[in-house]
Amino acid sequence: MNLKLIVGVIIIISVIVIYGMFVYEMKKLPIDYKIISEHEGQDRILDDMDGKLSAPFWIRETLTQEAINMEGDVLEIRSTVTGVDSATNDVIFDNESFFYVDRATRKHQGTDDFFAFPPNVQKQDYSFFHPMIFTKTVFEFMGTKNIDGLEVYNFECIYERTDVSSAFPQFESQTILSDGECTVSVEPVTGMMVSFSKEWDDYVSNDGMRGKQVEVGGKYTTDYSEAILVENAKFAKSLYYLLDFVFPALITVIGIAIIIVITLFAKTKRQAATIVNTQNELLKKERLSAIGEITAKLSHDLRNSISAIKLSSESIQMRLEKKMDPKLEENIPRINDSVARMIHQISQVLGFVKTMPLNIRLVSLSAILEDTLKYTEIPDDVTVSVPKEDFSLMADRIQLSIAFGNILSNAVDAINGKGEIIIRVSSDDHNLSLEFENSGAEIPQDDLEKIFEPLYTTKIEGTGLGLSSVKDIINNHNGTISVTSPPTIFKIILPLEQKSK
Repeated sequence: MNLKLIVGVIIIISVIVIYGMFVYEMKKLPIDYKIISEHEGQDRILDDMDGKLSAPFWIRETLTQEAINMEGDVLEIRSTVTGVDSATNDVIFDNESFFYVDRATRKHQGTDDFFAFPPNVQKQDYSFFHPMIFTKTVFEFMGTKNIDGLEVYNFECIYERTDVSSAFPQFESQTILSDGECTVSVEPVTGMMVSFSKEWDDYVSNDGMRGKQVEVGGKYTTDYSEAILVENAKFAKSLYYLLDFVFPALITVIGIAIIIVITLFAKTKRQAATIVNTQNELLKKERLSAIGEITAKLSHDLRNSISAIKLSSESIQMRLEKKMDPKLEENIPRINDSVARMIHQISQVLGFVKTMPLNIRLVSLSAILEDTLKYTEIPDDVTVSVPKEDFSLMADRIQLSIAFGNILSNAVDAINGKGEIIIRVSSDDHNLSLEFENSGAEIPQDDLEKIFEPLYTTKIEGTGLGLSSVKDIINNHNGTISVTSPPTIFKIILPLEQKSK
């Protein structure tokens, strides 16, 4: 499997895992947990043990739950339930309790009893120790209903003989127990309670026997408080929908898109590599085909040169035997000329067939031109004008010298060994521009279009590889070469900076 694809899959899996941890944390009880709900109803209470229950009166009750400390993943929650007479504002009931609750499970620490409903509430019974009940009880699932467009689950509880003596300090010498039942409505996705009602019957316990009634009444969540709780539950449910469905779907789509892009990129890269390899193979085949043509042409040219050398050698030998030394000088130049032609043709063939790697260094243009003039045969009747200003560039000194030498040799041939060759140089911030102008005849348009093609030549003894090799060298330097005529000007543009190959 492609390494980039593996890395992409690992990154996507990591994102999914991190996102899952984020959602898990979001669904815990917040560290600043706080809930306030109001209830109202009617109540009857006993003022003293010798009296009777009061007439029914309206009460207003407030439940406040607030996190006051956290240790690890456990919240310490203070729960306060305060009931007052709606008419007189006299406190009828006041109870404060402290609970230690696991943020993730919402259960009381060290027990299986819930403090609050967890997310994704099921249609089942739940064991609770609820702050409004004051005792452990079971919330039984009773069905579903709709409150202001919000689907909720209804649960009921029944409790008996719960000690509530601490809520009646006026009867501190008595044991007061409570029987009652409750109903709660819960939004199932978030576990948020939106409605609560309760009825109770508090009485004195005398040696386990039911005694005098101390309080009897009932309460329910106020419409105002219920409306706020319902809106909060709707908002939280929408947030959970985003967390559970929208964002995961988005992450999945993005992940699939990334994998597709990586796969297509790898496939495209492989196809590009295949195309390049195919082109290289075609180029090799073209070169091999060209080598076949060159070999035939070269064998013909070399055969003529070798024949001239052989005849000259035999003539020299004969003259030496006959002591005809004065004629010896006529044959030696012929031998040297034939040898030079063979060396030139072989060098051009090798330059075309064998691709040499560049040896990139910071070089002097003047030094390259000096090498070029030194190793190129310039007739006495040819004037070569070189620029006085020197420039530095990153290049292969030897290969550029060979390329410039080929251009100069072609220029010498073009002017038939008599005339002028002008070399001009200019530079900007990025490139070096060279022009080789000669005073030879105009090059026909048809020849201009083919002048850099391998094996194309207008010379009787030419290989057609000189200018083709020049173009390869310039291209390898990330440069360009062009020719215009008349006047005949070869223009080369080379970058001043480039990476070694």
